Amino acid sequence: MKARPNFLSAWLRNPIQVGAVLPSSNGLTSTMAAQTEEGSGITIELGAGTGAVTSALLTRGIQPNRLVLIEKDRILAQELSQHFPNLRVLQGDAARLKALLQREKMGLVDNVVSSLPLLNMRHRTRVRILKQIFTVLHPEGKFVQFTYSLRPPITDRLAHSLGVNGERTDRILLNLPPAHVWVYRRRPFIASQYLSRTAARPPIDSA
Repeated sequence: MKARPNFLSAWLRNPIQVGAVLPSSNGLTSTMAAQTEEGSGITIELGAGTGAVTSALLTRGIQPNRLVLIEKDRILAQELSQHFPNLRVLQGDAARLKALLQREKMGLVDNVVSSLPLLNMRHRTRVRILKQIFTVLHPEGKFVQFTYSLRPPITDRLAHSLGVNGERTDRILLNLPPAHVWVYRRRPFIASQYLSRTAARPPIDSA
């Protein structure tokens, strides 16, 4: 693993926002990408950084016109646009995810893949981001998150209040530091309630 200069400078500008000094390993990124559902829906990547997970998602088979990158850091967002000219890169805060997607005239999404350091954030910020994620996620969609902690990225109490179940799918030892990949879905009863209210999925702009 090699840290790119812009990644290091982003960490120095805001270590809480970036969360790690080194980009994720290939083992971690491929494991995260493997949790996503392939199909006609949109995949959102939060905290795209230098594009390590992005590359794994494309290798997984996610179509470029169905992959949207969200990056808060302006310099990293510019670099992502240069490295992935065929992808839609939005510079913005995940805490305003719904507004970002509405501005792009996008509906519900099938996958949200996150490299955000949730456990480093203040509780209020973490809750706000998670509420935004599950607002834009399709009732049967997946939220994929990794963490370096032995604790889950969403506490049991918070998961219950959000109406979701989490499962640790993998532990990646060959990552610095070792990482854990979690997948969250709405509880079946909650998902069925959402589906009944959204019988017709809102249109998704694939431009």
